[in-house]
Amino acid sequence: MKNSKRDGEQKMISDIFKFREKRKWQIALRRYVLERNRSVSYAPYFGLDIEKIRKWFEYQFDNNIGWDNFGKLWQFGHVIPVAYFDFSNENDLKLCWNFINLRVELLQPGKSRGNLVDLLSARNYFKVLYEQTQYAICKMMLDKIERIEMQEFPETRNQINFITENRQYLDLVENYSAFEFELLNLGKSIEDVQNEIALIKNMSK
Repeated sequence: MKNSKRDGEQKMISDIFKFREKRKWQIALRRYVLERNRSVSYAPYFGLDIEKIRKWFEYQFDNNIGWDNFGKLWQFGHVIPVAYFDFSNENDLKLCWNFINLRVELLQPGKSRGNLVDLLSARNYFKVLYEQTQYAICKMMLDKIERIEMQEFPETRNQINFITENRQYLDLVENYSAFEFELLNLGKSIEDVQNEIALIKNMSK
């Protein structure tokens, strides 16, 4: 019980730290881009000088958005969500806040795509960029996505074992209707159900 409480407290402290760190970087990005505040500490992570990074965002503007409606119609967003980066890891910080991972994000209240969808979109995004430009950081982003996927999805050994052990059953039930599944759920064996199916087929001839 004590360990559970301690783990909960440590997670809360970790979450608070992550939130504060994220907020610190968001403020730094705003000041750098919007206020043209030169930053010796943060500029190397953003990867572009102030005017170039402003151009990066301007290339993503359409007729409806611009600097005058920042915070109303759009905000700074990430291609690979911030949640996937470890702020205690220098390489992760450089990838997370590099301009190539920054985008114009339209403000759409109540709409959340979720990290998984973002990750799928990010793969296609960086794949196209890398194929068209051969820019090395795009490849690093693709490698990052691959590492994320390896961590996100559970080990498949047990699932493989289940499918292998039950392959004959799975092949049989693949086209079962509600009637056949009802028989199984009432306690009939797969053999009994198969006999029932064969009997019905013979009667319908």
